[in-house]
Amino acid sequence: MKIACDIPVSEVMSFPVITATKDTTIYDIANIMTENNIGAVVIVENNKPIGIVTERDIVKRVVSKNLKPKDVLAEEVMSKKIITINQNASINEAAKLMATHGVKRLPVVKNGELVGIITQSDIVKVSPELLEIVMEYASITPEERDVISLDTDEFSEEYINGICENCGYQGRVRLYHGRYLCDECIEEFEEKEE
Repeated sequence: MKIACDIPVSEVMSFPVITATKDTTIYDIANIMTENNIGAVVIVENNKPIGIVTERDIVKRVVSKNLKPKDVLAEEVMSKKIITINQNASINEAAKLMATHGVKRLPVVKNGELVGIITQSDIVKVSPELLEIVMEYASITPEERDVISLDTDEFSEEYINGICENCGYQGRVRLYHGRYLCDECIEEFEEKEE
């Protein structure tokens, strides 16, 4: 059985990508998601991805706080630490990146500009065998593999697979002020501290 791992992301990605700007309301973003039957909208500035708003972001940062979607802008809700992948990377690299960072979708870039988006579902359609590999990779403890790096000084800490002690998210967490938290909760705590 040959596993299709070397297929370039550009051959599997969806395009054009449904996007919005940071001043779009969450009400409008939710309608965009509904109309296009998608779970996320990439936020762009000059066609460069600067964030992403997912259904989870809307539930966690708007609905659960009883905020009015028409009064909340994308920039207040979007995940700003967006993980992207180059269009020439393989779907194997995309799958590992998703597993490593605990994300389900990756904006695809060429020279920093958004050209597409690839999801776990896209990869599984092309190479179902990769799902098992990715799940196994995601379950390996940090001691068994290299420490996850986001290539920035700010995120050079070690991540583990676990449960966020704040929101219950299961996946990639790291120690933050004595508690294991996901990136989204850490981001919220950091915003409150500012």
